Amino acid sequence: MRASEQATLALDYTDLAKEIDLPQKDSPDQNAILNAVKNWLEQNRKWLLIFDNVQEPDVVKRFLPQCEGGHVIITSRNPNWGSVANRREVEVFKPKEAVEFILKRTSQNDKSSAKSLAEETGHLPLALEQAGAYIEETGISLSDYLIRYEKHRKTALERGKPADYPDTVATTWEMSFQAVKEKSPASADFLNACAFLAPDDIPKSLILGDSKDLPEPLASFTADEFAFDGIVAELRRYSLISGTGNKFSVHQLVQAVTRDRLTEDEQKKWSAVSVQLLNSAFQFDQDDMKSWEDCAPLLPHALASAGFAEELGIFLETVAEILNNVGRYQLHLVDFDEARKCLERALKIDEKVFGIEHHRVAALANNLGMVLKDLGETERPESASRGRSRSMKRSSGSSTPAWPEMLTTSAGCCKIWGRGKRPENASNDHTEYFSNSLEIVTLQLEE
Repeated sequence: MRASEQATLALDYTDLAKEIDLPQKDSPDQNAILNAVKNWLEQNRKWLLIFDNVQEPDVVKRFLPQCEGGHVIITSRNPNWGSVANRREVEVFKPKEAVEFILKRTSQNDKSSAKSLAEETGHLPLALEQAGAYIEETGISLSDYLIRYEKHRKTALERGKPADYPDTVATTWEMSFQAVKEKSPASADFLNACAFLAPDDIPKSLILGDSKDLPEPLASFTADEFAFDGIVAELRRYSLISGTGNKFSVHQLVQAVTRDRLTEDEQKKWSAVSVQLLNSAFQFDQDDMKSWEDCAPLLPHALASAGFAEELGIFLETVAEILNNVGRYQLHLVDFDEARKCLERALKIDEKVFGIEHHRVAALANNLGMVLKDLGETERPESASRGRSRSMKRSSGSSTPAWPEMLTTSAGCCKIWGRGKRPENASNDHTEYFSNSLEIVTLQLEE
């Protein structure tokens, strides 16, 4: 029975009187018919009622038979059912299930494209059913649909009518977005900010407390834990976020559709909010063990927020700061390859923003040199410039407390290697980075 609205549910419920041929089936009194159907259900056995897409428990309470002769299934995005019903969460497909489903749904055998599509949709059953319906309607291949999806995700999520379900993914979530925005603008803002983070295990502590990086009305709500609980409850009611305790998750497709709904200026606004939150929270100090613990759950969100901001071309100085901190953290986790990627991205940004003689470039060159030394690289990174040290000029940049440490590290390595004690796995790349760092620092200290 259609149960999103009480009016349509009442109509479908009274139609049961005709199905079971009750005497009251033609009564002009709708309540009389409803009571007759409910009484019949309470007096008979082996029946199944399905209430589909219920928004609130109160919508179905009056229709539920008080007996144990049959079974009731209620489908809802709202997880709050209390004593009305036992809740069982329907999970997304497991990776293998998702691939098997889309191959069977399309009668195709392209496992590689099926796997990629399953990953792109976050293994969401409705999205995969919609993709299957579109492929069936148009006769295109899985690989062709995947190309369309990757290039035009927003359009793809609006096309293809799922079998036995009235709405597409885009339509389903658009209705939820609109309902949330009408009831709680702060909840809608909160979802916008989360759309520019990694999808899983978002710490509540990232949002709560310090609201200086948040716009109103969201800032006021996050300053009060009870008000913040209300924001979360509103989004949980429509299954736009999940999770309990001190962290929550937003499905990657919910994030994608949320971003797609925003104008370019709105995307920049909420990407800026997220990247500033992470820059404040992800502060790695190798000598402070608490910072190691604090940074661990924030790592995927730092990378995600920096990636979105870099793609949008906003807050690049902040992006470089995050990438430098992440790179240093990964260096001390002995994840040298990932550390190198982050530091090279940060160095490229800072060289463009500040010029190659700036103290921030010196710090990054120093950090990247340490990573390359540990990697023992023999190939020059794409971002390296052999002419960097030759083109150094005096800078009037301000001093930084990190310079003495950089100077010691850079000078020490160059001095040792200059005496013939250079490690066997050392390459010219990291020597150049240390030398460049040393030259920049020396020039600025002379100012």
